Amino acid sequence: MADQTRQGWLPPEQFVPTLPHGIAYAAFVFRDSDDRVLALHSAYDRATLNLPGGLLDPDEDLLGCARRETIEELGFLPASVDQHTPQLLVLSFTAPQPPWPWKVGAFFDGGILTDQEISGITLDPAEHTAFAFKSVKEWAAIADERRAQVLHAATSARRTGRTAYLGPTDQGTQLRAAGRP
Repeated sequence: MADQTRQGWLPPEQFVPTLPHGIAYAAFVFRDSDDRVLALHSAYDRATLNLPGGLLDPDEDLLGCARRETIEELGFLPASVDQHTPQLLVLSFTAPQPPWPWKVGAFFDGGILTDQEISGITLDPAEHTAFAFKSVKEWAAIADERRAQVLHAATSARRTGRTAYLGPTDQGTQLRAAGRP
């Protein structure tokens, strides 16, 4: 009991609310047989491109989140991630940008979708209006800067087998290390 009364110690129910809170999300990077990446067009903003994934639910881990969101967004869970534990390609940390708190994102290798799986994609029109497969270069040219960084880092991680970390201040350093300008 003496340890609990030391100066500065708070019980968890008092201490936890003082910690910074943020958002966690997870997604898959799926490709077709031509090594093009699947992206979804947001129903909220047609210019926004999303990878299949979303926000973490209570009592869920990052891989479980990516799997659940893929089922919700594509209408099924592809065999490449249903039958194997996929590689974590990118861990991304974004500093708070008010009104948003910090964000942590995990991007997993979804593997190659079969032609049958691609033809079975059923989008929820409330979330996404269309999907397309394009090269990383094509997507990066039309994506926002952070999504382009994730795509380049994911490609490098898949090629090297080494997970990439994108932090709030070292994105340029990480991309130069991966051979990107």
